[in-house]
Amino acid sequence: MIEELHYRPSSVAQGLARGQLNMIGLLIGDIRNTFYAEIARGVEDIAHEAGYMVVICDTDYDIKREQFYFHGVQQFALSGLIVMSVLDQQELIPVLQSIRCPIVMLNRYVRSFDTDVVLVDNVEGSYLATKHLIELGHHRIGHLAGSALSTASRDRSLGFQRALEDYGIEHEDSDIQEGDLTIERGRRYGQWWLEADSRRRPTAIFAANDLMALGIIDVLASHGVKIPDDVSIVGYDDLPLTGLAPISLTTVRQPHYDMGVTAMSFLKQRIEQKVEHVQRKIFRPELVVRKTTGPQRNA
Repeated sequence: MIEELHYRPSSVAQGLARGQLNMIGLLIGDIRNTFYAEIARGVEDIAHEAGYMVVICDTDYDIKREQFYFHGVQQFALSGLIVMSVLDQQELIPVLQSIRCPIVMLNRYVRSFDTDVVLVDNVEGSYLATKHLIELGHHRIGHLAGSALSTASRDRSLGFQRALEDYGIEHEDSDIQEGDLTIERGRRYGQWWLEADSRRRPTAIFAANDLMALGIIDVLASHGVKIPDDVSIVGYDDLPLTGLAPISLTTVRQPHYDMGVTAMSFLKQRIEQKVEHVQRKIFRPELVVRKTTGPQRNA
């Protein structure tokens, strides 16, 4: 009778029998950002093949919301957890230590917590972006950074500053502003640029992600600013929409989908106890030059 009904044993029920759910937790910053959506797709594809369900915990870059999810994770017998955290490293360490399932850190790292990690070389990526602007003749370059709590954002700021130092270009503290990786923050930066002293404002801007770069472009273009004639702009991520925007965005490409695939593959191996050593994968970024960067006038 069971065969006639095409009955399949529930993977959840089987997991419960072992004291564990066949579920993977995926902690991300903002599912509306296609960077995270592409990563989630990569995770889902490998998880599905291996018989795991994925539970997405969208923090919206909110620390209290992330803490809520971490607390929830501790109440369930998840098979594993993939983490892209916004918590400060010192706050994150005891949280990670309290979680009993295998963990993979994705696009984040904690130096004193030994676990599998999947990264992009964000220092190199931001260095490439800044070097590109310098070679176009720009010496006053603004940087709209991400959260100072994020290792990815800090590494992008480090690469930016390192490129300026290598080329002997001085910068002021006001050239770097902290952002939150949203398009609205980019719009606010664009408004700041419009109101800044024209003799001191940046002739080029490197934004820590594509959404903020697109927000800047939105405001500046609506006020008649010509891009890249009046100001050059570089983003970071190479989201699908950046090449389709009215002014296609120069950006740094990172392999979102492959990052998700690798993270889930690492986690699967860890759950199945097929590896003993710590796994680490660092992807190389790629500068994609499009239409939002050009030579500085009178350079």
